Amino acid sequence: MRLPSAKRVFRLIIFSSLLLGASASMGQDPIFSQFFSSPLYLNPAFAGSTGAYRFVLNSRAQPFVGFNTFSTFNFSYDGFVRPLYGGLGLLITSDLQAGLIMKNQVSGIYTYHLRASDDFHIHFGAQAGYTRSDFKWQDLEWAVDGEPVPLYDQVGYANFAAGILFYSENIYGGIAAHNLSEPVEAFYQNSEQRLSRKYTAHFGMHLRPGQGQQPRGGHQSQRGPQSGTFSISPNIIVQHQAPFTRINYGLYAGLDPLLAGVWLRQDLGRPYTLVYLLGAEFGAFRMGYSYDHSLSGFSGATQGIHEISVIFSMYSESKNIKYRILNCPAF
Repeated sequence: MRLPSAKRVFRLIIFSSLLLGASASMGQDPIFSQFFSSPLYLNPAFAGSTGAYRFVLNSRAQPFVGFNTFSTFNFSYDGFVRPLYGGLGLLITSDLQAGLIMKNQVSGIYTYHLRASDDFHIHFGAQAGYTRSDFKWQDLEWAVDGEPVPLYDQVGYANFAAGILFYSENIYGGIAAHNLSEPVEAFYQNSEQRLSRKYTAHFGMHLRPGQGQQPRGGHQSQRGPQSGTFSISPNIIVQHQAPFTRINYGLYAGLDPLLAGVWLRQDLGRPYTLVYLLGAEFGAFRMGYSYDHSLSGFSGATQGIHEISVIFSMYSESKNIKYRILNCPAF
């Protein structure tokens, strides 16, 4: 019998827990704390909602002292396409779990934009894509020499999502459902481990105290923040993916071009998490940084969670925008 190193044992304990827990409770999607800097990941109905061609890059890292890092990367592109009466989007996500499991997803999005009234818009989004997961079994050491390696080291499947977004000048919200087909995500033969559906509901307000309202009629000529403009934005986001339910309470305050925010993540039945955020806009670029601090006391062991976002927006040259641009935080 060959005994594995302490580091290997730690890996095996963590991923045995992940795999066994997933078998009993279905799989889980990675999360981002900067919800609005990964808008297509939050809700596909956000595609084309800003009146700009938008490129987004997100990086999230959760390091463990003396072990390894759980890392998630996200890239998205979206824009409004007038002949299609809506927005198109591309979403690519890569999730690396301690160097052992790599999950890559690529999805296409179409969102139909409905102008329900002069100042109220509804978007209907549909998303379809493909996911592939790879498990590096060869990086594990087995307690018994000659023990057979599990049959599969990769699994792939189609995946689908849908969402609705509504907004006016000062309010916005929506609902989304991911993993609609609950695809089988199992490395073991004859396993019924599935990726459970994820349901999201979000609502927020964007307020500019002392600022007059925009002219009615659904037009909005202002593109990007005006220097010195003060804004506040309270938000709530509820997510459920069996068996976990998370309620996120957030508040942003900005004096353009700077913004700061704080979120409280209430993971029902588990310790709370505080998320601190700073963001800034430099012309067409927006950059944000956030830090997740667990109130369970484990942040010291994991060094917290760090997240960075970079957004680049190119606005259309057309000066006659026929729809209202969504006002919401950028991070």
